[in-house]
Amino acid sequence: MILRSILHVLRQILSLQTENTNRLLDQINSYKPIHAEEVWLHTEDVMHLFKKSEKTIYNWRRKGQLRYKIIGGTAYYLRSDIFQILNKE
Repeated sequence: MILRSILHVLRQILSLQTENTNRLLDQINSYKPIHAEEVWLHTEDVMHLFKKSEKTIYNWRRKGQLRYKIIGGTAYYLRSDIFQILNKE
């Protein structure tokens, strides 16, 4: 009787561990790395990295040359768009 109870508990533990492991494997398999073109940069980062003024960045945005997102009142820009503009200059 005791041996059956112990085996039953061990099976339950193993079942839970298997479910957790499968869940983790699913998360790992669904992971997609962020590609360079999907990196969003803050305005100040763009200004610093590319030595451009805030006005220049704003003008690129206004002309539709730069995709951007406004999050919490702050603009973010796709790094790939900035490289594209700089390569044309």
